[in-house]
Amino acid sequence: MNVWAIVVICNRRLSESPSFISAISQPDIQVVVCDNSTESLNNQEEARQAGAWYLSMQGNKGLSKAYNRSLEFIKPNHPDWVVILDDDTKLTDHYWNTLRSLKTDQAIHIPVVKTDSGMIISPAEMRRDLPVAAKDIDRIKDLTAINSGMVLPGDLAARQRYDERLFLDNVDHQFLKDCKSEHVKIEIMSTELIQDFSAEEADFDQLARRFRIFKRDTIAYYSKNPWKGRFILLKRRLRLFAQCRKLEALFL
Repeated sequence: MNVWAIVVICNRRLSESPSFISAISQPDIQVVVCDNSTESLNNQEEARQAGAWYLSMQGNKGLSKAYNRSLEFIKPNHPDWVVILDDDTKLTDHYWNTLRSLKTDQAIHIPVVKTDSGMIISPAEMRRDLPVAAKDIDRIKDLTAINSGMVLPGDLAARQRYDERLFLDNVDHQFLKDCKSEHVKIEIMSTELIQDFSAEEADFDQLARRFRIFKRDTIAYYSKNPWKGRFILLKRRLRLFAQCRKLEALFL
């Protein structure tokens, strides 16, 4: 089986990325690192020493562009499967073994992703174009998911691309929405991953920068329903104000 894994990393050393460490430990998986870092972290050398392919984006060009560049790089190798990873997901041997047992077909396969506390964050359900936590993953009517651990069939990876209007937020949901519009099936894998949220920002300036990215992506994602985008941004501003108690949060 010809399997490639894409790890997009940003301002983190590869040796500190659980996704990379797990992927590179699999002897039958080809790993491509796409580096969105704005800092010099010696990731190219670490990738070389580990036997991974390395692509530099020469700064943070956004998640969608990094995934697209990686998919173009992989395309000539005609993979059976392409694994999509960020840099902070804890993968298990069970995940990789489940991947190896997949039959080559036209479906996207997604794992169950939880937080350290056990809350399911993926898959989720789309309700009125909003991703909502699923109470029962076996009864999701309109399925969506995050990128972590998503497995794309090779022919889909060769033709489908991420929406480059989106920098970070909703990149995965838009990708799956586009795939579903092409009648691509999505299947839930019988395996679980853990998403690491231990490094979330707490400083207001960092949170404000993060909000501005969210704002730009939300406006693009809801370009056909701008009222919904404005409502979501209002809720996020109020949440940020409650967290930081700074009036500036209401005017970002």
